[in-house]
Amino acid sequence: MKNHIKQNLECLDLSLEKASEFNKKVRALKKYCPLAYKYLIFKIDKNDFLKFNDGMYEINLPTAKEFKFLYGQIKLKCFIENKKAIFDLEPSQFLLDGYKSELRTYKSIYYRNEKDKFKIDLMLKIKEELTWMKN
Repeated sequence: MKNHIKQNLECLDLSLEKASEFNKKVRALKKYCPLAYKYLIFKIDKNDFLKFNDGMYEINLPTAKEFKFLYGQIKLKCFIENKKAIFDLEPSQFLLDGYKSELRTYKSIYYRNEKDKFKIDLMLKIKEELTWMKN
């Protein structure tokens, strides 16, 4: 599997700093969002991007509803210029924080700080209210 990842990333003409940052985000994605990671590695063909004209392109990766509520949709962004592709993943800050240090869990959801814990409580309260209203 490492060879497959290496082949996917080798064709990219990235500066060393950008490539390093992208690899950190991919590693964090593997740990915290495995479904999006598998889609990125096995379903997206990097050569398809090189067929596009110059510009910015986005692909929404599969994202859990809870993750989407807390941090936003996971996106692969591709900037193409002169048949060279530069890739980035969003939400950037969550992925970089997850790479730098082990994220803790609160009610089975990864979080970084007190603000995230508040969002988790809010999301669960909204779910509870919606369930109550349906009954």
